[in-house]
Amino acid sequence: MSCQLCSEAPSYPAERVIYSDDNWILRHSSETDILGYLVLQSKRHFLDLSEATEFERTAYGGMLAKAMKCIREATQCERVYTFSLAEAVPHFHVHIIPRSKDFNAQYKGRGIMSYPVVPACDDQLVREICAKLKQRL
Repeated sequence: MSCQLCSEAPSYPAERVIYSDDNWILRHSSETDILGYLVLQSKRHFLDLSEATEFERTAYGGMLAKAMKCIREATQCERVYTFSLAEAVPHFHVHIIPRSKDFNAQYKGRGIMSYPVVPACDDQLVREICAKLKQRL
């Protein structure tokens, strides 16, 4: 079986990778123009946390909490959304999305699922936010 995240993980631009260890990679998404939109994904292929090892689950909780705190501090956002669907890409990954107070109302809450995937963020701004996040993490 071919997995998009397993095959692409090594090719993420280094400036977009905020954290990486033996189990997890935290990176800035390249799919939207939401600055600070992160993806936390497992390095080992599995669908959801029921298939994770105890160590992976424990490390995941700590990493998610740190990522949320760092993104809140770096962007001064009002909320941080998190979700995992694994429908289009059946590999465990979590979307971590900062929502500012001036976010368009149609994309707040469940509306985030309709947020446009293009255009992508300005690359220079992404490098800057990733550098801030690396320092905080």
